Order: sequence, then C-alpha cells, then structure tokens
Amino acid sequence: MAEVCATLRPDWVAGEGAFGALAEAGYVLGSPVGLILLALVGLALIWPRRWLAVVVALPVLGLAGLLFLSRQAETAAQAMAEGCIGGIGPTVVFLVLLAAAVLVRGFRPRRRAA
Repeated sequence: MAEVCATLRPDWVAGEGAFGALAEAGYVLGSPVGLILLALVGLALIWPRRWLAVVVALPVLGLAGLLFLSRQAETAAQAMAEGCIGGIGPTVVFLVLLAAAVLVRGFRPRRRAA
C-alpha cells in the first residue's frame, strides 16, 4: 500500500496522520484547478449573467462528478486505507452548492430601476 501513497501523494508523511475530509477539501480546493474554479465562481457571483453562470457551473459540477467517480477506483480505496487521501463527501457537496448558487444568481430576474 505504501507504493500507492508514494505515487498519489509523494509529499504525504505517514507520521503526520491520516488525511481527514476537511484536509482533503483544502487539498482539492487549494490546487490550481480548484483555485481557478473558485475565482470563476466569485466572478459569476459578482457579475451575474446567464451565460457566465452556465459556463462556470458546468466545470464545477464536472469536478464534483470527477472527484466522486475517482473515489470508486481500487487505487483510491487503497490510498484511503493507508490514510494519504481523505473522504471527498464534503468537497462534492460544497462544489454542488457553489454551482447551484451560481445558477440561481445567474438566472434570477433582474430588477430594473424605475
């Protein structure tokens, strides 16, 4: 099993303890892809446009789906047993909620000044 963790997370040290769900969320959302998506979500929430909401929500939901499906692999199960990756549930829920917020904000009717 040690080979799995050496491949997936080479910087992980077994003596530091197992990765928890919140540490995994920080790892995923702190990655370059996660930071780019969070920046796009921020832009879509600040500047609500329908086209932007769709363009941002689709990759966010895609990442959530990819994370969920990736945890079904045998390698991921071995890495979780070793402790170098944590549960992905809170991250997936957070990403789905972000996508929903972007879509609701983007498709909400705009009020016009009188």
